[in-house]
Formats: sequence, C-alpha cells, structure tokens
Amino acid sequence: MTRGTATTPAAVVTDRTLLESARRISVGLPHRSLDIERSGTLPADLVEDFTRHDLFRLAMPKALGGTGAAPRTIVEIVEEVSRGDGATGWSLLIGNIGNAFLAWLEPEVAQRILAENPRMIVAGGQAPLGQAEPKPDGGGYTLTGRWPFGSGSLHAHWFMGGFIVMENGRPKTNEWGAPVMGVAYFPAEQARIDDTWHVAGLQGTGSHDIVAEGIDLPLAHTSVPYFTRATYDDPLYRLTAYNLLLTVMAGFPLGVARRALDEARVQFAGRRLTSDGTAYLADPAVQVTMLKHETALDAARRHLLGTLDELLDTLAREQVDYAGRARLAAAIIHVYDVGRELVQALFRLAGTAAVHDTNPLQRCLRDLVAGSQHVAFSFDSRKRIANARLGLQTAPAFFGV
Repeated sequence: MTRGTATTPAAVVTDRTLLESARRISVGLPHRSLDIERSGTLPADLVEDFTRHDLFRLAMPKALGGTGAAPRTIVEIVEEVSRGDGATGWSLLIGNIGNAFLAWLEPEVAQRILAENPRMIVAGGQAPLGQAEPKPDGGGYTLTGRWPFGSGSLHAHWFMGGFIVMENGRPKTNEWGAPVMGVAYFPAEQARIDDTWHVAGLQGTGSHDIVAEGIDLPLAHTSVPYFTRATYDDPLYRLTAYNLLLTVMAGFPLGVARRALDEARVQFAGRRLTSDGTAYLADPAVQVTMLKHETALDAARRHLLGTLDELLDTLAREQVDYAGRARLAAAIIHVYDVGRELVQALFRLAGTAAVHDTNPLQRCLRDLVAGSQHVAFSFDSRKRIANARLGLQTAPAFFGV
C-alpha cells in the first residue's frame, strides 16, 4: 500500500523537516496561550515563523509552490501546533485551507497572484453569502457581501468569499433551478474588517467579519469548487473540496484533546480527595474516566489516519463512489465528537479549579467546542454524509462528500 503519499527520499525528508519545525514552534505555545487569547489574533512573530518554515503552504499544490507534504503529515502538523495552543492551530489550518483553494483558479491566474506575493495567506470562506452583479461587458462582477468567521483576517493578504450571481435583482439559476454560485478571491485592501470577534472560544483567531462593498471582481478571480476536484496531481487533490477541507481541519481536535490530557495528568497528580485525603489519580472514577476517553481518542485517531490512507490509495487507482468517500468525512467528524467529549469529561473531573481563565483545561474546552460549531460539522453536513453512506445520494450535492 502506498498510503496515498509520495514515498521518495526527498518527500520523506520534507515531511520530517516540516513536522520538526512545527514541533519547535509548538513547544513554546503553552506559555503564550493566555496572551494569544487576550490579543485576539495570531501574533506577528508566529505568522512569521509559520511563513518562514512554509507551514502555510502545506496544502497548496506543489505546482503552485506548495510543500508537497503528505496528507497524513498535514494532519500531524496541525495536531502538533493545536496541542501547543488551540487558537494557533486553528489559525494555521485556516491559512492552509485558504491557500489550498487557490487550486480551483486557473493555474496561470493562481501563479500570477502568488508571484505578486510569495508569502501569500488567504482567509475567508466558501459560504455563498455575497452577491455578484455581472458587468455589462461580461468580464467580471461587482461583488458585495459580508462573510463572518474570517479566521486569520488580520494577517491575510487576500480574502475569499462565496457568492450568488444576481440577475435583475434576483439569484440567477442554472438548468436545475438552483442558484448559480462561485467563490471570489480579492486583495485584502479592497475589503474591510468589522471587529465582531467577541466570543467564548478560539478568541485568539481574529475571526472577524470580512466586508466587501462593490468590489471590482475579474471573472478570472472566481472559481466553483463546490462540485469538482482541482486538477493537480498531489495526493491531497484526489479528494473533493469538502474532504480536502476536513482533512486539513482533522488535526485540531486531536491536538487540543491531547493537550487536555497532558494538563489533566499534571493538575490531578498534585490533588487529593477532600473526603479522605486519597490521591486524586488513585480514585477509580478518575482512572476509568481518563482511560475511557484516552482510548477513544487513540482509536479515533487511528481510524481517521487509516481511512485517509486507504481512500487516497484507492483514488490513485480508481474513482470512489459517494459512500466510499463519505467514510473519510465521517471519520473526521467522529474525531471532533470524541475530542469534544474528552475535554468536557476532563473539565468536569477538574471541578471548580477548571473555571479560572488561567486554567488551560477550560481553554481547551472552549476552543474545541467552538471549533466543533464550524458548518462543516453541522447537522446538514452529517445528514449528507449519512445519505451517502446509506446509498441515498445519487447526484452531486452542494459541498457534498
């Protein structure tokens, strides 16, 4: 089995180097978590570190200047950084998703954009919350919209935002009666950022609203990633856009949950039951709870990585139907569920000590619950995946599996 990855010595060295860089950065993150949260955005020195070590280019096609990192390595890097600090891990994965979606532009267009700024970071989302009015000459659109949850917006150079094409004040429809949609890419200086990120979790991600007001949008700066794969040979691009997005996001719950386990062991080691003075870690209820959730996390991680490797290996030889592709999406959603249940259980075990904002356990809880609210893990997404697994999906679905 090839595990869906390049196996040349150069590729192995590259993956190892990238992971080692992520680990070096991650080591110092726990001591900075509170400051990162209070600042509300990824600090400039961390943006510089990620950029210098090519960690924002993990998921970008190699032909566009990406690292060529194996999909499994991308998961492991996001996991490692998220273990150091959840908000930093989230900012890293979002920057990688933004850069990855440049792959749905025409290659020469993406190359031209990247040539203007080799340190490119793209923020935004694909949800069709904007409106694009076609220009009379047919050469592009006038774009207006507001896209919330723009993680990394304060350090991004370009934004992306989904839109619906308008015609005579109404959504233009295709031959099936559905709205015509796309994703726009535009320089950050053409938009503005509304300071809206005042939240419980992932405070350090700067996920403000991105606002466009009548932007001149060339047709070449639009794409339609919702139903098709990008045309690159990298193993990651054998996946659909939805499964690619989920794969880049997969390491976050693994890392945050592992950080919670690390913290729980340290914090519980010095505690005793108030009832009889017994060591807290000697309490069978504590032992069994920690064993249960750590084992569940390990199993979910193995299942996710095994499913990813198997799907990529199969896609290297043949196409896979909806049901087969849905296994990966289901495995990644499962990792988020398992991680969330783990941090909730450890938070309960920690008692009142966990509620202080200086306690990393409560930050792990808030960050992982906030990340799990992403639309990729919504009930509608789960319903699409369930339909695919049951053989009920017979046509392409918006951002389907």
